[in-house]
Amino acid sequence: MTLNSPPTIQSKLNKVLPPNVLLRIFRLLPLCTLANVSLVSRRFKVLAYDDEIWDDKLDIMERHESGTVTKSQSKDIGSLIGKEHEVVINDRPLNELIRGLKMDPYNSRARARSTGEARERFKQVYLQLIPYYVDLRNRHSKESKILCDFGTTPVECGKTLNLLVGLGQVHVVEDWKEINEGVDALCQYFESASLHEFQVAYDSHNVDDMKTYAYSLVALNGGSICTQTFIQKHQIFYDNPFKPEDNFVAHENDLEPFTKFIRAVSEELQQQAHIVSQVFPAKVQVFYTFADRVFEDVISDYLGQLMGIAHNKGIKLYLHTTSLSLSLMASLVDTITDPSLPSRLDKDRGTNLLFKLLLPFLDDYLFEEQGYVNQVCEDGIDKWNKRPNAQQDEDNKRLTNQSRETIKRNYISAFKKVLALPVDLVSSAATTIASPFQRSAIKSQNENGKQDDATPQSTPPSTPRSSLTNLRKIKTESLTSQSSASSVKSPSTPTVSSSRASSDGASINDPTDVLETAQTQLDMMQDLLSLELALQLIHLNKDSEKRVQRFISIGFPGRMKHDIQTTYEQIFIRLLKALGSQHIKPGFERASSELLRYKPVLESGSNSGDLPPLTDFFELVHVADVIQQMVQLYYDEEMTPFIDKHDFMNDVNKEKKAFERTLDDCVATGMDYGIQVLLSQVELILTGEQLSSDYNPQDDTLDLKPTKACLDVIQCLKSNTSMLHGAAEKTTMDLFFSEVGRRFFEILSKHLKTQTVNEQGGIRYICDVNAYYEFVASLRQKTVTPYFSALKSLSNLYIIDSAPDIKNVIHDLERYHGLMRIEDLLEFASCRSDWPLIRKVVQKDMTDCIIM
Repeated sequence: MTLNSPPTIQSKLNKVLPPNVLLRIFRLLPLCTLANVSLVSRRFKVLAYDDEIWDDKLDIMERHESGTVTKSQSKDIGSLIGKEHEVVINDRPLNELIRGLKMDPYNSRARARSTGEARERFKQVYLQLIPYYVDLRNRHSKESKILCDFGTTPVECGKTLNLLVGLGQVHVVEDWKEINEGVDALCQYFESASLHEFQVAYDSHNVDDMKTYAYSLVALNGGSICTQTFIQKHQIFYDNPFKPEDNFVAHENDLEPFTKFIRAVSEELQQQAHIVSQVFPAKVQVFYTFADRVFEDVISDYLGQLMGIAHNKGIKLYLHTTSLSLSLMASLVDTITDPSLPSRLDKDRGTNLLFKLLLPFLDDYLFEEQGYVNQVCEDGIDKWNKRPNAQQDEDNKRLTNQSRETIKRNYISAFKKVLALPVDLVSSAATTIASPFQRSAIKSQNENGKQDDATPQSTPPSTPRSSLTNLRKIKTESLTSQSSASSVKSPSTPTVSSSRASSDGASINDPTDVLETAQTQLDMMQDLLSLELALQLIHLNKDSEKRVQRFISIGFPGRMKHDIQTTYEQIFIRLLKALGSQHIKPGFERASSELLRYKPVLESGSNSGDLPPLTDFFELVHVADVIQQMVQLYYDEEMTPFIDKHDFMNDVNKEKKAFERTLDDCVATGMDYGIQVLLSQVELILTGEQLSSDYNPQDDTLDLKPTKACLDVIQCLKSNTSMLHGAAEKTTMDLFFSEVGRRFFEILSKHLKTQTVNEQGGIRYICDVNAYYEFVASLRQKTVTPYFSALKSLSNLYIIDSAPDIKNVIHDLERYHGLMRIEDLLEFASCRSDWPLIRKVVQKDMTDCIIM
């Protein structure tokens, strides 16, 4: 066991340290020690000459270097590198010089191959700087050699001192600590003297001397103290004549002092950009530091106080101030990033300044913006709900179907034009349109006829558009004649054109005036829903969205971008909820309740056929259709640039679908109630107006015209169903017409089965059935028309004399398209006045029972 131990110890001693480990050790050695290490062996000498060691020392020296001869040049292949990229010394590979080395260590390690160039470059710098470095050993800084040689050239002196600091950090001599203290003292002395001269030149506006000492300080240590002095001495940081409290003095929205402040700051930044380009090197980026301080210390402080004052005065003023601030700040950023400036910022840095400025205000603004929209919607809905009831006169305040469609088209067309205008131009358009519930006040004024036109109304708009309000009153008074005249005009000549004349000859091309005219004509359809309210909410919503869009267009990053986009979507969602669940749905619920409470009344002498609650409901559907078109148009024009309309998971798209479903559900529910009311009225007309002598006359007079009950029923159905044209989608209308036709057939069949018909009355019976068939055919419902066609075929039973022929007609089921059973036909046949006489013949062989 003891004999085997020495070989084991000897094998461990023969192992050599890898080159990587040796290089890490050599890199930590002082320069004088490294020179001694290179004398140990040829292997150590090769490693001591390695570029990794000398590159580190050059990096330490050049860490604060700013443009001297030591600046890294392009590294060409040195004399130590052969054509095969192998390290060779005296034409021998490195692994032959170092015993036991199997592989070239420079090829086996992932690092730059040594060329010896780094050591040569360090040697050049060392030889230039070592006299000045060792001269500072035990010598006062004012008597140093470097000040004697470079005292008249501050820039070169600063560069040399910078290199001396770097040379001291690589420990070139044994007493490097004492010498480095002298270097530091000399640098402080030079820095203080140069800074003093820079301040003197700044105060005297001597740009050339400022440039000289600024460059010397930049060469010494980067010039941070010079930059701070240049910024702090500017009067904008301590003598700002602009005060936030100067705003809102002349009037409520007076922000002219703030605009002047930003204009002055912009001009000052442009001026400083020229001065910075003349005084400082471009790489120091003094202009960005100066602009950052202006944004942080001057503008931010002013803006914070201004926002506080505006918020105390009102949320609307606060939002307006924030919007204006963003616009002014964006223009200021465009100014300092203008390529024509000699010292300008790139776009990303300019935008970053804007981010830092607005970040403290962003969360509060988004919260207030969303709260303002919520409050405006709540106030608008509450005001509409609390309005005085001013129900229209049913006899003379109804639009014809043709004029209704024309006015709706005019309104949507005008709304689209107004929507395309800037918000500032139409912000007052919604507020200047007279409220529909003011019609009662207008009517009372017309009855009294004593009040002057210049007398303000109870809630007059505080705008210079009072003449348009008076014009609106005139239009309302003459609307009945216009609507009646529009029913005979060509569709290409809209009614609006006849009512556009004004006392001052205003142009008819103004979109807001066209919108007001259409609004006036649609007033009579707004007993339960308000287009004016929808228009106001959309414009206020657009105003808020435009403010948020400015933030989106800037491109805030990260969480800010998400919060801004979320607020933008929530503002539109609030509009949909206000118009849907808070306005349209309650309006339809009230209309539906009126339909349920309505009791059919047979009015003598009235042939209009209109049912007041049903008419109100159909006009409600028209107004809701206009509101839906307005929302869709607003969504397409304003929201889709910032919302992916194909993203079905987006909150806006989901809420919009819910809004449309709410409207469809309200219309469907109301239509069901409306059908019940309509058919109840039809049943009352048939019961009350159908005389027993209509189908069973006792005289020989032959009347080939439909009965009065038939005509009144058709008039009632036609006048009420025609009002739905253009108010809903075709599928909804088809469903409504189909249900009306189906239920009407049931009521009519039940009614006809109670009548007694003789042969002479059968002629008039056929006339009535033909009239019913023509009306139902006009509805164009293929599922309902065959029933009335079968009824036409059945009516021939009453003009046939022969009982066997009647029996044959009843058995010919193909005549009735398979829609009637034998039992139903027998019930109709039993209405004949001679049925007791022919009953046995007709029912013969019909009632036989066969037991299987």
